[in-house]
Amino acid sequence: MTYRSIEELLNIYSETAPEKLYETEYFIGMFFYYIYRDTTYQDIPDFAFMFMEIDGWQGMSERSGVWKYYESGSFEKGKLERIAEYLKADGEEKWADIFSSGIHDYADEKYNIHGDTVPYPEEWLEGSDKIDDWIYSNETYINEWKRRLILSHKDKIVKLTEDNKGEISYDHF
Repeated sequence: MTYRSIEELLNIYSETAPEKLYETEYFIGMFFYYIYRDTTYQDIPDFAFMFMEIDGWQGMSERSGVWKYYESGSFEKGKLERIAEYLKADGEEKWADIFSSGIHDYADEKYNIHGDTVPYPEEWLEGSDKIDDWIYSNETYINEWKRRLILSHKDKIVKLTEDNKGEISYDHF
C-alpha cells in the first residue's frame, strides 16, 4: 500500500474501520519516525510522541508482552511519565493509572549482572499481564483514541511535509 501524500493517507485513515486501522497506522508511524528519527523524545510534539508511544505500547503487548515496552522505555528518564501525564490531562484517568502501573525501574543495575538478565520481581510481570489484558479488552477504544489524536492534528501533520521538503514518498516504507 502506497500513498501519494500524508494528506491522502490521513483521509483514508479517517474512513477506515476500527479493526483495519493498523493498515494505515503503520505508515503514520513510519512518517513520524522519518520526521523525528533524530529528535529526543522531549522535543517531539505531543501528538506525534503519544501516537508513536501508545502504538508501540499496544503493539508490544500484542507481540511479546507489554513488560518489554516498559523495560525499554525505562532507560529514558521521564519518557513513560510523560505518557501518563498526557493521558491524565486528556481525561483518561483510568487509562493513565493502568499505564502507570507498569512503570518500574527496569534499568536498575541489579537486574543486569555481567550481561545476564536477572529475573524481574514477579509482581512486575503479573502486573504487566493485567495491563496486557486491559489492552486486549480495550483494543477498539485505543485504536479510536489514536485516530482522534491524529485527526485532531491533521493540519499540523500535513504541515510537517511542507517543513520537510514537500510531500514524502511512501514507496520506501
